[in-house]
Amino acid sequence: MEETSLLIYLAFFGVGCAASMLNSIAGGGSVFSLPIMIFLGLPPTIANGTNRIGLIVGNISSAYNLHRHGHLNKKILFQLALPSVLGALAGVFFVVRLNDKVFQAILAVAIALVAIMSGLKKDILGKPPLSPPEKCTKMGFLGFLLVAIYGSIVQVGVGFLQIFALRRYTGLELIQVNALKNTLTTIFLIISTTGLAIAGKIDWPLAIVTALGAYFGGFLSSLLQCKKGNKFIERTVRIATVAVAIKMIYDVIAS
Repeated sequence: MEETSLLIYLAFFGVGCAASMLNSIAGGGSVFSLPIMIFLGLPPTIANGTNRIGLIVGNISSAYNLHRHGHLNKKILFQLALPSVLGALAGVFFVVRLNDKVFQAILAVAIALVAIMSGLKKDILGKPPLSPPEKCTKMGFLGFLLVAIYGSIVQVGVGFLQIFALRRYTGLELIQVNALKNTLTTIFLIISTTGLAIAGKIDWPLAIVTALGAYFGGFLSSLLQCKKGNKFIERTVRIATVAVAIKMIYDVIAS
């Protein structure tokens, strides 16, 4: 293997690890990983597909470890699994048809929206409930359906949307919210990424290397969450949202 090729594989391993850690704890890892992959030579739509393989592996690694420590609320998971699946099935029809220019345009809009979401006040849509709902509400179904559609098409910043929606829907602690976020995200990513794979929009050698880094990053981040607790997660989310907002605004201005 040539030296440049080895360096590229090492870079993708590092990108997968870092993005997975950020996604597992707070979200927004793709804001950094996608531009790096494009900078390293992948077309935007191929980078979008390749990036998702690492995200799936990282989410599975983190979700499993959080579940093993008793942080996954299965009752809420079963409530929200159906809208996540339906949203992914709707989104996959769009994502496989995107060309590079259309994807970049959607990405620019997503960048602006996530930057706005990052600055919203906690209770702008009302205070979270004292306990999770017994059954999936109509607004909850619609909300998580839309989140899954968005995540299937663009994916960038969907972790922030998941945290925002899950906290207001469930009222659970952040570590429990993250366990749900990582599991639900895995559901719609698997469906949408299958569509991208069939469409030939994944660079498999680079995707596998990225996935190896993501597995390590997801496992490490779940250990940190279990050890450090909710305050650590809340600080990380706050820092990540500010950093992602700055990065997104910069990308819009620079493009």
